[in-house]
This record gives sequence, C-alpha cells and structure tokens, in this order.
Amino acid sequence: MAGILQNRDWIAKKNYILLIIMFVALPFMAHAGGLGIAAIVALSGLLGVIGFWPKHIKNFLHRVPKSIWMIFVLLFWGWFSVLWSPYKNSDILNNAVKILFGMPVYLGCAAMICAQNKYTHNILPWLFIASLVGSIIAVLFDLTTNYSLTLLVDPLANGETLASRHGDMVQNVGHAVSVLVLFVIPISVFLWQKNMPAKFFAILLILAVGICTHLANASAAQIGLLVALIFMGLAIVHSKFALKSAFLMAGACLLFAPILAFLPANLSSEVRAKLPFSWEERVFNWEALYEKIVEHPLIGHGFDAVRTFNNTHTIRGFDERALVSLHPHNAGLHLWVEVGLVGILLACIALFFGARQLSGKGGLSHSRQIAASGLCAATTIMASISYGVWQDWWWASIILAVATVSFANTYT
Repeated sequence: MAGILQNRDWIAKKNYILLIIMFVALPFMAHAGGLGIAAIVALSGLLGVIGFWPKHIKNFLHRVPKSIWMIFVLLFWGWFSVLWSPYKNSDILNNAVKILFGMPVYLGCAAMICAQNKYTHNILPWLFIASLVGSIIAVLFDLTTNYSLTLLVDPLANGETLASRHGDMVQNVGHAVSVLVLFVIPISVFLWQKNMPAKFFAILLILAVGICTHLANASAAQIGLLVALIFMGLAIVHSKFALKSAFLMAGACLLFAPILAFLPANLSSEVRAKLPFSWEERVFNWEALYEKIVEHPLIGHGFDAVRTFNNTHTIRGFDERALVSLHPHNAGLHLWVEVGLVGILLACIALFFGARQLSGKGGLSHSRQIAASGLCAATTIMASISYGVWQDWWWASIILAVATVSFANTYT
C-alpha cells in the first residue's frame, strides 16, 4: 500500500481518466445552456485532488500566480459586499458562495488539464475536438429544426406551450454558442500547428461556429469571434503586443464602463428605434445604471444588488419590461454597480499581473500567446455586451477554455 501511495503516477492516470469522462460529457453539458459545465468542471476538480497530501497542496499554492490571487481577493470583496447589499438570499449556496468556492475547484480542473503532458500527446486534444464537433452538430440541429433536440431531451410539460418555452430555449442555445466561441479558439491554434488537412479542418470549425452564431442571432458571440480572429491574426505577427493589447482592452472595458452608461443619454429616440430590440434594451439598461454608480461609486451597492433594481418601462409596445434586468449585460457596469471602484481596481490589477506573466520571460510560447490573445479578446467582448459577472457556468467555461490553451505546442 505504501508503495502505491509513494508512486504518484496513479494520480496522473486517475486524473487522465477523469478528463476523458469530462470531455465525453461536455457536449451535453454545454448544450444545456452551458449550466452543466460548472457542475462537471467542479466535480472533476474535486475528484482530481484525491491522492494529494496537504504538503503537495501547500507546494502547489506557492506556485499560484499573483493574478489568480488577485481574482480571489476580488471574489472575497464581492462576498464581503453582501453585508451592505439590498438583495437578501437565505440560501446557503447563494451566488456569492458558489463563485467563491467554485473557483478553486474550477482551477483544480484546469491544473489537471495542464499537468497531463504525458497523456495529452495521445488523446485529450483530439477528444476535446470531438466534443467541440459534437456540440456544433447539436447546436446546428437545434437551430435548424426549431429546437427539436432540446424538446426531445426535455419535452413540454402538460399545459406548457412552445411559445412559453421559446425564450428559455433561445437563451440556452445562445449560451452554448458562446461556449463554442471560447473553445474553438485554442483548438484552432492547436490544429493550425499540424499538417495542411488539420489547418483546413481548423478553418471549417471556425466557419461552423460562425454559422452557429449567425443562426442563433447571437450578436455578442458573433462580435466576440470576429474580434478574437483579429487579435489572433495580429498575434501571428507580434504575439506579445497582441496579448498585452487584449488584456489592456479588457482593463479599459472595466475601468471606463461608466462612460458607456453615460453616453446613451445623448442618443435620440429615432436612433434608439433603429437599433435591434435587444440592443435598445441594453441602451436603456446601461443608461439607468449610471445613476446607480454615482450613488455609491467607491464600494458599490453590494453583491447581487442589481436584482433589486425593479423599475420598469414600456419599450416598443411591451409594457412592464424591466429597466434593469437580473444583470447589466456588461461586466464593467456590473462590477461598478455592485462592488464599486474597489472591485474594478482589483480586477484591473489581476489583469495587469496576468498580462505581465503570460507575455514575459518564461511565460507562454508564441502559439499559446496567439490562442490566449484570441481568448482574452473574445471573453472581453462577450462579457462586455452579454453576460453577468457572477454566472458560475461562465467562469467555468472561461477557465476550461484557458486550460486548453496548453494543447498548443502539443504534437502527436
């Protein structure tokens, strides 16, 4: 028994098997609105710890980058801000707790992926590609058959109509499309390192994901994919500059987000009427948040406070529409409103440390910087016009995609 415990190779094999299972299940989890990704990544991270002694975990913690520690400081600040938040939730497993305790296990899963060098040469990148292809097929099938796959797995309940379910189905598939954008970026770089057929396949995957974003009318994912490709193209020529620029863009989107909330006040009703409906709602949403930011600019209104902003308005004939929805559809505004300038500065410091480490000496290789540049750019865009900051599936998806950047430079 002692000999088995001393042989740490069994842990690597165990984690390798866990990752295989996770990648096989990934298309199903991603298609369920992406919500299952948080669960499966967290479970993999928890099981991955089995076999490590406290001293090994202590040694691992000493190698955690400053950027990750700053993210945890931000999350602790968000959790602490519950004290002055007007939103009260008696659930033990509330959003603040899920994010705070979910992050370590998400990162544990990412560490498992990055540590599988011995086995990654065999199957993991290709299995991840197979999962990506499966997800693309599932999304395309749903979008071209009026969500028949979703309805097959989750049929309408008695008395439930297709119209009443339609909004949820659109949202779930939209989430899945965003996940596809994140995953296709590192995978396309991995394939681009191979032979010509692999390069052609990488192009096909990008086109397929682009078609998914179009059919789903997921404008945030569309723009995110386009900007990612621009930054990846720039990174081919100058990877460090592109990577630093992507992180700089992320920081600027957070720090200067109040400007985005202030500008809509100058838009005329004619201009607003010409916008797509979802974008006009965003404009009203962001405009309403400016006053909230001014009220508590330093520490914000507290975690999940946005959920208590219940003013309504009429837009394009729809009455009683929430002026501010459950989240602002903008990461910068979300942080400014709920955790204030303190939270914004913590996030920007984390980005600074991340950019410095990844682009500096001993950081990422050229190909991995290309993947990281595109991934940072896509995440920044989608987070700036679509998702809330505290969505656990979004955090888990980003971390999983970041971990697969390690596949670049991996050859069979």
